[in-house]
Amino acid sequence: MAASFKLSICFLFSLFCFVYNDSTILCEVGFCRTYLHETGCTTPPIHCTVNNATHQGINLLSPTVCNCCDYCMPLYGEGEHCSRGGPGTGTTVGRCGDGLYCQQGEEDDVCVRMKSDCHTAQDKYDERERNGELGAMEARPRCDGKGKFYKFECVPAQTCFCQSDDGRRLFGEVLNLGVITEKSMHCGCSRFHDLMRSIIGKSVPAPVVGPRCTTDGNFFPIRCINNICYCVDKVTGIIEKDSPTIDLERQSITQLPCYDKDLDLFAEFDQEHPSTFQSPCLLNQERIAEEILDSEEDEFDLDYFGGFPECLPDWTYGRIAVNSAGQKVCIDERGRQIENYHADRKTDPASFNNMDCKCAQTTNIMGDLPEKPICCKNGNFRRIQCRRGMCRCVDSDGKQTEKEMADVTKLSCYTSDWKTC
Repeated sequence: MAASFKLSICFLFSLFCFVYNDSTILCEVGFCRTYLHETGCTTPPIHCTVNNATHQGINLLSPTVCNCCDYCMPLYGEGEHCSRGGPGTGTTVGRCGDGLYCQQGEEDDVCVRMKSDCHTAQDKYDERERNGELGAMEARPRCDGKGKFYKFECVPAQTCFCQSDDGRRLFGEVLNLGVITEKSMHCGCSRFHDLMRSIIGKSVPAPVVGPRCTTDGNFFPIRCINNICYCVDKVTGIIEKDSPTIDLERQSITQLPCYDKDLDLFAEFDQEHPSTFQSPCLLNQERIAEEILDSEEDEFDLDYFGGFPECLPDWTYGRIAVNSAGQKVCIDERGRQIENYHADRKTDPASFNNMDCKCAQTTNIMGDLPEKPICCKNGNFRRIQCRRGMCRCVDSDGKQTEKEMADVTKLSCYTSDWKTC
């Protein structure tokens, strides 16, 4: 079992051992000048220079020798003519835009909207908007170019969190800062962990360790292979070209230029274990795996009834801990309890078993901002949230689900004990 555990680590780290090779094909100096003089270039379509609601395109390398010419591939809009390729169809010079595909028609092929769960969710939103059923804090679902759910979703005036292609909430949450969040939150690491678990997570007996993430779902800027550490791209997770390296046997991880002490949740642990790039949670997983392997070699079975400790993508134990009194408490990424959110198995087993601390995490991220959501005592979102004299129903992620009402008793989620969860 431990062997499989270590093998999984090596396999996953090998996925990110990419280094750029300088494989650029060099052309003779002055070739393009001669080529342009003798042959010339066709004028590219205006789509790339306009890039508005009616004309969109992508600048690409030219298919001409040595890429001497400018090249723009048009992205056709819904209802526009397109080509699906094939014998006798001529040369395809563009493709349907994001969220569209080329469908065969009676006379011509045209770009039509993809059918997907995300597009269906958008259609339902649009229909409710036309019927006047939308709430003030609802946001239209966002889809990517393939019709899948966008990399993150935002709750207005609260936070944004990573989500999967099929719309499931994933690890990674930040304050909703509009354009700033759009530019900084990529969720690549969080989504990689989700994909990794769906493909190989259930086929191995021990937890699979993936690349370390930051609390916003991006890749941690440092990756170590054995004792050698590199700087990586926080969006793609790929080792940066010409990245400096350090050997943890001789140097501190803080010597890497990409090291950021504000992102390092295990600074004290790093000092105690200078020759390794791990975390207390990962170290505990590895210890259990080695003990199970040793027991198999000694021909007896060692069973941990509690199972392996779960480590989040940022390599922490999680956002729920058990205190000395046996209560579950909500904690932040550094292991500090958030206010007094807790649940007791003996006095309230339902609250104990259903505890997710999502509201506690959101209020903690929002800090001193006004109009924070109201949480249940166990840190979950209260089903009814009120703001500026109006109340609304929300789901477990804090998203509004129906039109707000001044009279709370008219909400579908109303119960007599709604204030106390």
